[in-house]
Formats: sequence, structure tokens, C-alpha cells
Amino acid sequence: MRTIWNNSPASRRAGTALLAIGLLAVALGNSGCGDDEPNPSGSGSGSGGGGVGGPAFVVATRVWDDTATNSYFYVLPSLEQGTAVDPSQALEVTGSARLFAFEDQGWFGIGDSESPTISQYTLDGGSALVKGDAIGLQPFGVEALWPTNYVISPTKAYHPDRAGEQIVVWNPTTMEVQATIPLPDTAREGYLALYGYGSVLRGKTLLFSVGWFDWKTTDTILPETGLVAIDTETDTVVRFDVDDRCGGITQSVETASGDAYFVSSALAGAAYRVERLETEPCALRIPKDADAFDPEFLLRLGELADGAIVGDPIPAGGDSLFLRVFDEGLATISEETKTSEITGQPAWHWWRWDTATNEAAAIAELAPSPANVSFFEVDGRVFTIEEKSGSTESTLIELTAEGGPKVGLTAPGYLHGLAKVR
Repeated sequence: MRTIWNNSPASRRAGTALLAIGLLAVALGNSGCGDDEPNPSGSGSGSGGGGVGGPAFVVATRVWDDTATNSYFYVLPSLEQGTAVDPSQALEVTGSARLFAFEDQGWFGIGDSESPTISQYTLDGGSALVKGDAIGLQPFGVEALWPTNYVISPTKAYHPDRAGEQIVVWNPTTMEVQATIPLPDTAREGYLALYGYGSVLRGKTLLFSVGWFDWKTTDTILPETGLVAIDTETDTVVRFDVDDRCGGITQSVETASGDAYFVSSALAGAAYRVERLETEPCALRIPKDADAFDPEFLLRLGELADGAIVGDPIPAGGDSLFLRVFDEGLATISEETKTSEITGQPAWHWWRWDTATNEAAAIAELAPSPANVSFFEVDGRVFTIEEKSGSTESTLIELTAEGGPKVGLTAPGYLHGLAKVR
């Protein structure tokens, strides 16, 4: 499973979810379980994991008000519409907990909201969540967890510590930190180096992007994109490139062709719209078998959508990507409007871009919505969510369903994590 907070930590719900810059993402969420010890049987058999050997999914939600935030982890036998989601049968954790899961490795855990600690979880013979070993990243300079892990193997994962400008190398099998990889070249004064929510593995070389964002003071984005290349055998930086043709990239998508596309975030589009980013929304590409941006490829995303602001790539299967396209007629913008307030407005249409033909078209079945939503790759499928006002309820939407988008289960609160665990 891969869970991505599709927009920046400056989104309307990021203030609750992402501690590192006073705010979620992704995703995996930016914070985790609180100080209270989770009840190992908190999931209960009532929420149903399908019994011994049946399919089981963990669905993570977050509920907050003016005084408190609580997280809920459900073990469910299905993601289909009508599946019962009963809070009394969930594992309840104080604070903004987040779900980490590596589906290909059969591993999942919960991150702590009060400290940078990740606890491994398993299922018992039925559907109860059982807490296992924990790993703390604080001794290695990490102040708060981020929504991303780059999984290399069952015994190696990279946690990008954006605020600390480093990678923490840890072993999900033994729950031990193995090393840290400093990334001093990614520092830009006054800006957060936002390491990509996704990565690309080419042989033994891991590649991920870097975008530079300042949400604290100027609400601006630097007009360049970094690319970090790491040797995963030696855990050393091979190369750090900077491309000044495109900025505000936070996500990459590798298509069936083997090419990897690095596409501007919707937040970058918003910043360009209010003249806080010089480069218009765009896409870079790393060709199959290459480990650097193609100097001959640069796509201005407005070319796909009649000049509209475009951003936030989501895998669509094959050689296609889903994109969000901004409809200015549905939005309210002034000179003082923050970029996160633009992405938070329900003014972003869903489009599908076929990278093989370079054609793009709107998806009529999906209504406009905020751009800052999560997406999840689970069990070979891609999901997003539809929220009620105030994030009081979330409904899963299977984007890659046969025949078009398909409505799934509905859960109380904001659905921020999803994984198949059996």
C-alpha cells in the first residue's frame, strides 16, 4: 500500500495532521498514536476481519473538534459500499495517529502523535490489532514523523526527515535504526525542503524529488526541483541535481512504460495563479532505465487543459495519470488568499491524462472537489475520498474501478489511511 497526502502540509487539515511545520499529511499521516497505550483488542471481532484467513483491511480515520483530536483504526473485511464501520469496534488512539503500511512486505504500524515513534502491529487470529515492537527516531534528530517512507526491501526503509534534511534508514523487520543519510545540499534558507511523497527505484539507485516551500511567512515556492539519487546498498548520496525549469513538485508516478513523471502539485498551481511561483505548472520525466530528468522533456500542464491550472498526479493504471484541473469560476480568490485556501476550495475537476498519446479529458462522473485530498494504492487499486463538510464523514471512491469511478464504504471523520493487511 502507498498512502499519499496529495497536497502540502499547508492544506486545511494539515494543521492538525502535520506537526513538523505546525500542522498530513499522507498519508500515512504526519503524526501518530498518543501517549495512551492502545488496547490490543480494540478492533474487536464486531468490525470483522473476515475471520481467520479472510481478507482484512485497516482503515484509519481522524475526528477532531475545537479541543481534541482522536484517531480510529478499523479492521474490515471489505472496502465495498455498505460495509459496516462501527467506531465502538475500532482501536481508538488519542491524537493525530497515522497508518504506515508496506503492502508488498506484509508490514504495518502506527506512528505516534507526541513523539517520532513507530509501533508495529499485527492481526491476531481474527480481526484484533496487536501492538508489537516500537522504534523511536528522536535520538537521531527527528522531531516529528512525516507521511512518507521509501521501502527498499523487507529489511530496509527510508524515512525522509524533511525538517532535519536527512534520511533515516531503518529496518521494519528488526525495528532498528541502521543509519542516517545527511542531505545538506537540499537546504534553502527560509524554505522547507519537501522530499517527494513518492520515489522511483532504478536498480540499486533510489530517486526522489525535492520541492522548496515556505508556508510560514511568504507563502511562496521556489521555481526549481531537486532530484536526490541514493545508492541503497551503501546508503550514500550518489548525486543531487537541480532543474530550474519546473517548481512545486511533490509527487512522482511511474507508468506501465517504465517512465516516471514528476508533476507539479496543485499547491504549485495555486502559487502560480497568485504570482508566488515563477514557473507555471509543469511535468518533468525520467525515462525508463535512466536516473536523471530528461533534458528534452518539459510539459506545461496548461497545454492539456486549455490553459487552466493543473496539478497533483495520481496513478490511473497503464500509462495514464489522474490530474486535478482548477475551475476559476467555482473559486473565490483575492490578493490575500493563501495557496492552501485555493487548493481547499471545491473547484478542482478530475481529469485523466494518457502520457502515451498526450491527450487529457475530464472525468464527468466525478464532481469538483478540493485538491488537497488523499489517495491510496491498495490491492492493485487506486482510491480517493469524498468528504462531507467539516470532514465529519468520508466515502471511498475507487478511481480505477472497471467501468469508471465506484463508490465504496463510508466512515466517520476524515479517512487518511488505508491498507490491506491480510
